[in-house]
Amino acid sequence: MTRFIAALAIAVAVFASAPSHAAGSDDATKYIEGIAKQALSTISNPKNNKVQKQAALDKLFKNSVDIPWVGRFVLGQFWRKATDDQHARYLREYEKFLITHYTSRFADYTSGTFTMTGTKDDGEDEFTVSMELKGDKKNDPPVLVDYRVRRSGGNFKIFDVIVEGVSLITTQRSEFAAVVN
Repeated sequence: MTRFIAALAIAVAVFASAPSHAAGSDDATKYIEGIAKQALSTISNPKNNKVQKQAALDKLFKNSVDIPWVGRFVLGQFWRKATDDQHARYLREYEKFLITHYTSRFADYTSGTFTMTGTKDDGEDEFTVSMELKGDKKNDPPVLVDYRVRRSGGNFKIFDVIVEGVSLITTQRSEFAAVVN
């Protein structure tokens, strides 16, 4: 009887916690879907010229990506060796680099579509949200993109983007290590 009650208690705990994981996954999906809709709205608005698109995308990127965490990760072991002043200067310049490098590519687009394809709960309030992006040209093949997001303080932030299996932060970490060495 004691085993039965213990098993029942565990089963209740598992079922009770399942919706919160589902809710977390749903929230992560909605977060990425919202960002994608904002980005597409910006690039497809005929009233926006390239400079306006760039400014709007820059703001969206700053608000959506955990730039300080990504910057520290990308610098890797060299972060620990740097002074506080070097940290601050690097993060300022890294933010400019990251935003300019990635948002400028999207400012040239005029339309596109996306389809949410799934979300995986990676544990510890981290999720991988997958989508398929289709460019604005008729014969463009779809591009598979995974967004790694983390919830902190009730808000989500993107900390990695994986395009066709290639991680942004891992690639940049290798490139930066080669330059610093």
